Amino acid sequence: MRVELVAFSLGIVLTQLGCATSSGNPPYPIEWASIKSSPTQDGCPNLVGTYSNHASAAFPPEAVTPPSLAEIFTSMARSRSPTGPAAGERSWPAIPPDASLVSIDQTPEKITLTFVDSSNNRTPLNFRRFRFGLSEDRVDDLFGCRTIYGEPSLRFFAEPQSYRPLLLLGVGGGGTFVALLKAVDGSLIVNLRSDYVAATPIILGSGYRADNLWYQYPLFAHDGPVKP
Repeated sequence: MRVELVAFSLGIVLTQLGCATSSGNPPYPIEWASIKSSPTQDGCPNLVGTYSNHASAAFPPEAVTPPSLAEIFTSMARSRSPTGPAAGERSWPAIPPDASLVSIDQTPEKITLTFVDSSNNRTPLNFRRFRFGLSEDRVDDLFGCRTIYGEPSLRFFAEPQSYRPLLLLGVGGGGTFVALLKAVDGSLIVNLRSDYVAATPIILGSGYRADNLWYQYPLFAHDGPVKP
């Protein structure tokens, strides 16, 4: 297990014991359309549809200019994270920076995001659902489904970034995870959650922080991938 994951687990334990400080941004903005939705039979949000590549809203409001979906997945493709493609000497298809639409097709075992540019060129990214197995030889193309604030979400294993700071008397680390949710108005919601934990021999010096950024991408069409 990498240090970041060990540190993250330690942070949870310390927080539960009341021995760690915890802080971070508030959860999903109540002003937005609810993310309360019924999961699919396999426990994932139903993300099938075509969405704008550009965000229509961001939270917190003071957050930097919202990234496009193409920018988010390009950062995942280029990341030096242990769960990214570069760690396994692999690569993803080049995502067009001028993509206008992103179509999502989904089955219980697979999800495909297709980036469509202004010339109708298409670049698909394929991801597999994680199933525990000893023969797994890569993780950058995996996803899993879990709940966030009680609602279904789909989270990718590949991270846009991870970090392991050098601490004089302890360990620390963290990373940023990308999760997709569906709002009741049909929009695609992206949650970028950055977790950081630091643990030192002096328990009172330990801390855990989780920051959430939320981005909203409008629905373009309900019926899956845009037809050529």
